[in-house]
Amino acid sequence: MPLPADLLRRDAEEAVRLIALDLVSQAREAAPRCLDPEDAEGLHDFRVSIRRLRSTLSAWKGLLGGVVTRRDRRALGGFQKRTGAGRDAEVALEWLEEHVDGLEPEHRPGCEWVEARLRSAGQTGSGDSNEIICAEFTEWADGFDSRVGYGVSAAGVGAPYGEALAERVERVAHRLKACVDGLGDDRKRGPHRVRIAGKRLRYLVETVRAEIELAGTLVDRCKQLQDVLGTLNDANVLDALLRAYLDDASLASEAGVLALCRLNGLRAEASYRLFRADWLESGGLRTMLGEAAALARQLRE
Repeated sequence: MPLPADLLRRDAEEAVRLIALDLVSQAREAAPRCLDPEDAEGLHDFRVSIRRLRSTLSAWKGLLGGVVTRRDRRALGGFQKRTGAGRDAEVALEWLEEHVDGLEPEHRPGCEWVEARLRSAGQTGSGDSNEIICAEFTEWADGFDSRVGYGVSAAGVGAPYGEALAERVERVAHRLKACVDGLGDDRKRGPHRVRIAGKRLRYLVETVRAEIELAGTLVDRCKQLQDVLGTLNDANVLDALLRAYLDDASLASEAGVLALCRLNGLRAEASYRLFRADWLESGGLRTMLGEAAALARQLRE
């Protein structure tokens, strides 16, 4: 369902219910696409929908405490986790396909062996088929819609959504700043925490980007950060897979696996340097935090 144009002025609980129902609708549309082998983005879009919904319910759990339970958030986390191996394999195979032509001939057998392992990992995943996961999600979504939609038209008496959103934007921005301040020399977990905090900020702000120009600017900046840190995260995930594969690689495959490790390591290094240059040293994150503070002030007005 489309979100109403007067969302900012609606009662906060009513607005969040509408947002949650809209996100569930998006996930419902994406779920069947996971079953289409010709749809290269189906699984990705389903996972993004689940992640947005999960982040929204977590951000507003105090407001929806009587309707949305911890069991709901755990169910969404389960759907995300059970499709994680399949998505990681998809992303790794895409990268492999782009770089296989640059490998030396003696490294091709190892590359083909890794490709076979990735395809196997993508097919087995958590042991559940996508059909089972989609069916379980649909059953969960039916119950969720009936609970959340039941009180959506109730007359609101609480704070307007814009005011409540300002508070949460400030809270998530504070968390993002803490993640940045605590980075140190950590090239994996630290940037990953920054990426997650940036996503949470983006998901909050996206609900009002059509009404407030600054919100659109901030969302675009969050996307730029996610692109850089997403590439770094993909490289780190693949690095862990390749190092695990090395333990099982034959002599004929080992050289190829090591070549992929080196090539993927260069990708990780380039992404990390870009993150530091554009977002830490040049003040990109400082600008983002300033925009979040300005947006919170504007929401309160």
